[in-house]
Amino acid sequence: MNKISTLLGVVLFSTLTINVAVAQNEKFCGSTEMMNKYLDAHPSLKAQFLADEKANEELDKAAFLTGYKEGDGKAMVPIYTIPIVFHILHEGGTENISDAQVYDEVRILNEDYRKLNADISAVVPSFTAIAADCEIQIRLAQKDPSGNCTNGIDRIYSAQTNIGDDGSKLNQWPRNKYLNVWVVKVISSGAAGYAYKPGATVIDPTIDGIIILSTYVGSIGTGSVSRSRALTHEIGHYLNLDHTWGGTNNPGVDCSGSDGVSDTPTTMGHTACLLSDAVCNPPTIENVQNYMEYAYCSNMFTAGQKTKMRSALTSGIASRSNLWTTTNLSATGVSLPAVLCKADFESSDVLNQVCQGDSLTFTDLSWNGVPTSWTWTCPGGTPSTSGASSPVITYNTPGVYDVSLSVSNASGTVSATKTGYITVFPNTALYNASFYSEGFEGSAIPNADWNVRNANAGSNTWVQTTAAAASGTKSARIVNASTYDTHVDELISPTIDMTAIVGTPSLTYKVAHAQKTSTSADKLQIYVSGTCGASWSLRQTITGASLSTAGVISSSFVPTAAQWVTKTISLGSVASETSLMVMFKFTSDAGNNIYLDDINIMGNVGIDELANNLNFNVYPNPAEDNTIISFNLIEDKETDIAVYDVVGKEIANVYNGNLNVGEHQFSIAEKTKLAAGVYFIKLNVGGENFTKKLIVK
Repeated sequence: MNKISTLLGVVLFSTLTINVAVAQNEKFCGSTEMMNKYLDAHPSLKAQFLADEKANEELDKAAFLTGYKEGDGKAMVPIYTIPIVFHILHEGGTENISDAQVYDEVRILNEDYRKLNADISAVVPSFTAIAADCEIQIRLAQKDPSGNCTNGIDRIYSAQTNIGDDGSKLNQWPRNKYLNVWVVKVISSGAAGYAYKPGATVIDPTIDGIIILSTYVGSIGTGSVSRSRALTHEIGHYLNLDHTWGGTNNPGVDCSGSDGVSDTPTTMGHTACLLSDAVCNPPTIENVQNYMEYAYCSNMFTAGQKTKMRSALTSGIASRSNLWTTTNLSATGVSLPAVLCKADFESSDVLNQVCQGDSLTFTDLSWNGVPTSWTWTCPGGTPSTSGASSPVITYNTPGVYDVSLSVSNASGTVSATKTGYITVFPNTALYNASFYSEGFEGSAIPNADWNVRNANAGSNTWVQTTAAAASGTKSARIVNASTYDTHVDELISPTIDMTAIVGTPSLTYKVAHAQKTSTSADKLQIYVSGTCGASWSLRQTITGASLSTAGVISSSFVPTAAQWVTKTISLGSVASETSLMVMFKFTSDAGNNIYLDDINIMGNVGIDELANNLNFNVYPNPAEDNTIISFNLIEDKETDIAVYDVVGKEIANVYNGNLNVGEHQFSIAEKTKLAAGVYFIKLNVGGENFTKKLIVK
């Protein structure tokens, strides 16, 4: 604005809130309140900043008047290049936006900052002469702070994606080398994005950078054309621009504010695209189409704004002047020829799983050069090899399969293999008996029945252990006592035909867990799927102290017999599913080890019926020659013991009759010789059913 003033509430911390459905709705933002709080906490910074703002306004005005040639806007070479890195904070949901969506956003930024945007032709005649090519360009980093290959996209699995404040600025790369952008699912203040102006980050460099919602990045994927200019706006703040109406987040109030820019007309700010609006200084039309407006028809910066942003890039404040130097552009790789330095790929299914007979399309995501040849290796798939850039592979056999890719061009060849990347589920249920039981006494996990999946590679995961068991000698465990990073690990059951179960089915399982500290917030979630894992329905969530069965234990947790707890989930709503899967999803958050055992699915079973004092056990398991069935009765009961195969056919009846109170043991070998395979031991005590899986070698 041509009106120069400074306000005590000058906003260094800016936010942009956009209503997706109706862009012109009134916006919510906590900028002013947060900035005032920040300034009150740093009085010396407040005084220095206000003085700097006043001095910079005069310098920018002088630079604008002497350095800008009206009509061409290109008198300020060199073109400044800014290396950028996107830190994508996610929990595996849609907030984990694709590389393509990030690339699309970078395209938009470069079009906007170089006046190459297609809608520049829509600028009203009053402003065509000062619509500026800012001669600023954005490039994704090709080297990380350690000099390693990167595509400028840093994916971080973290619950901070649901908070979106300064504490969510994880893994910040040096601000004197990179513009850091954090992409999140939620911003606590309700904003779509925010950035601090350079002067606000002098005391605390860790707050420097931009936070933005995942749905406001790019025009594809979860983004949209209407929201795609949000980052253009926030980078404007990062380069020292205010909103066109001045240093507040309250457009439409009055005409007293100032953005300190000489050629932006006085305005009170707009939340609707009123292109002929001339409220503050009629008949002068206000610059409603400015990127620093809220009118949502943004398509330009002015020449004066260009001057101010370029002044910020030549200032030593907040290290902006180092970003575009020749040395830094080489150190971040953006000035170097693109070479293939990492092979990467993804499948068309976000969970990398399909039903038997279905197909997946694989997409090359290799960095950073453009491949000229591809070699795909897809064991278990048809075809099993391909030279296509984006092959379609059909999987006809259930199992877990690796996928490998080698890409080449003139710079060389790079390869990558993702182990256990694709899971193919059978079309028909593996189990269709009147009950299902799993005690993890058989093969190591993963096995033919139970699959393991990790949301982030390298984390501890579900394994079979002999360290503790609710019954028998083994259970499933995640070693988590010394892991402080957030990681997610999923344990997925075989497919089960629920229609074979008589009565209303229930899932019961035993769990043992401890908190590492009183603030530990490990989380266990139980999901079910009747669609081969294409979609999952959440049935239970247990977090923090509610999950812990042993209180707070600072050392590595191994449960005692008394520290196992039985949980029950009704499965009545999926009783008609012919191919149900159950998933135990564990999210680590500075907690301790977790154990699972004695998973049962059966009809008409309640938690009171699964008495812990029964101590039902089958051993050895796996067995070779003989297996002992043992249990304890606390009162005389009619008892039936039988052996079933995996399709629910009774193989042998071990005992049927009344038993007295006390301990009892029965030998299966006395009744039948079992061939190698999988069986179920069903114990019925007084009409209550209990089952154990038995594996015979």
